[in-house]
Amino acid sequence: MHRILATLLLFAAAHAAQGKNKNELEDFQNQYMMCQQMTDDIGRLRCYDDLAIAPEALDPNRKRRVDELDDLARRERSGMLQSDDPNYFVYTNPIDDNIDDEHHAEFYLSIRYPLAERKFHDWQDDAKSLDTGVGRFLNAAIPDRLYLHYNGLYDFYALDSDRYDSAPVISRRQNPGISVEYDFAHGKDTLRLGWFHESNGQQMEADEIDRLDQLWSLHGEDHALAEVSRGWDYALLRWQSNSQMFVDTLEDTWLKYNVEMRYFCDCQGFGFQDGREDDIWWEPGNNVQISDFDGLRGMVEGSLWKNRRGNLAFDARLELKTGLYHSPGQYLSGKFSLGARFNNLRTTLFYFDGYGKDLSTYHLRSKYVGFGLELR
Repeated sequence: MHRILATLLLFAAAHAAQGKNKNELEDFQNQYMMCQQMTDDIGRLRCYDDLAIAPEALDPNRKRRVDELDDLARRERSGMLQSDDPNYFVYTNPIDDNIDDEHHAEFYLSIRYPLAERKFHDWQDDAKSLDTGVGRFLNAAIPDRLYLHYNGLYDFYALDSDRYDSAPVISRRQNPGISVEYDFAHGKDTLRLGWFHESNGQQMEADEIDRLDQLWSLHGEDHALAEVSRGWDYALLRWQSNSQMFVDTLEDTWLKYNVEMRYFCDCQGFGFQDGREDDIWWEPGNNVQISDFDGLRGMVEGSLWKNRRGNLAFDARLELKTGLYHSPGQYLSGKFSLGARFNNLRTTLFYFDGYGKDLSTYHLRSKYVGFGLELR
């Protein structure tokens, strides 16, 4: 009797579980069909992303869904000019400044262009067809895309200034580079390996110490050092993690962070020229190098609040950098930003406290605030 009762209970439980699984599967399939019918690529991505919480065993179309998600992600990233870091145009003002800087406009341009992507994926598909250890190794070694980068920082003295007769644009940073990226978690995490050249586009060398002294006495330290030639190359390794495949500031909650390491070589021009222009030749006995102040970087950014209508939102961003090889933590720099979005208008307010406002003053500490527009 006990065996019969136990059998009946097991049968009833199995039948109930089967019914539950059937209902969940039908709900999942209905939602999947709704996602499939959406014509907006980004909307379909978000819909599919919500489906990822479904139990894997109840997802008969999992491979199809993941493949379409990856394909849409590749299309979003390929064949178009993209922002890399946030671009901005701001008004800045020094605070407790020791380098004789002045209030001015500042704009930062950061873009990237995918030179190759689909060819890499063709190679990956060929490697996957090799059901061997070599095929799996090749599939893992082939990057997901190849990027060309350009980052540029400029000062614009449009307001009254004691140092300039007109309103010139001053080059502070010219930073082209090339990199490859590897995707993980279907694009939510990325590993970037790259080589970059960084300079300020100026020409004053060590044999022009008299000219430097004259500019210094007339207009101050920042104006004089802005014309000193600075330049070096570095290899880059960066890991970035996002809370979702496409970080969209329209979302209720989003988070992204990265950790970056830079190795500064004794070379310039993507390694074709010897030497690195970072000597403080106007200060005898000062033997610091750029790697004392830069080399290890970190960033975390995320949403703070959004109203119910979705047309007003706030976010925050914290960036840190320090030397990696010689004096880790000794020369720490930080930049904290608050962003606000109203409909399609994005503003940013930031505070910087640290070294290296630009390349010509990488060894000098400064503090300043900025407010203006941001473009992502």
